[in-house]
Amino acid sequence: MGVSMQFQILAGEPCLDFVNTLDNRATPGHETELLENYSALTEWAAQAGLISVRQRRALLGLANSHPEQAQLVLRSAIKLRECLYRAFLRIVSDQSPAPADLALLGAYVASSYSHLRVLPADGIFRLDWSAPAQRLDSVLWPVVKSAGELLTSEDLERVRQCDVNTCRWFFVDRSKNHSRRWCDMKVCGNRVKARKFYGRSRKQASSRGQSRSEA
Repeated sequence: MGVSMQFQILAGEPCLDFVNTLDNRATPGHETELLENYSALTEWAAQAGLISVRQRRALLGLANSHPEQAQLVLRSAIKLRECLYRAFLRIVSDQSPAPADLALLGAYVASSYSHLRVLPADGIFRLDWSAPAQRLDSVLWPVVKSAGELLTSEDLERVRQCDVNTCRWFFVDRSKNHSRRWCDMKVCGNRVKARKFYGRSRKQASSRGQSRSEA
């Protein structure tokens, strides 16, 4: 059950990190599927903090016993991810999600929330999932919950796409001035700055060369 890859968890909301698991969307024909199998799906969920290591171990054991069902859950996960992608893409473009996508997401919400229970916790109560390690699709429940909460919150207007055209990952801009432009400053932000620096350097070199030739 060793970690085979490191996912980038940086969107600020699990549902957007989930959407970002299809990389290179902006380059048709060169997309990279990060959720290649059920194991990768649970690995992403563990890295996103949605399930524990113990829960992942139990889910993988269940998947090994029911491989066909695990494959169906993976297909359902991809279907959910693409539904969320289409919905948030329209939202960042100041459009309403398609009714068909809202209906599909509503079906996921109804299925997922049916497993929520009110449980006692240190003299108070909390909402928690019922027996998540016993169902392969439980890995999707917190993703659906995240999507429902984001879509009904004030943070929805802060959903952005990375400014880098070859990236376009989603994130929630919770920066102080709401001026965040990139999914990750260390990756896309530095690429943009390096490209601008290179462009300025070439322009300055060209100007110096032109000045010498005129002299």
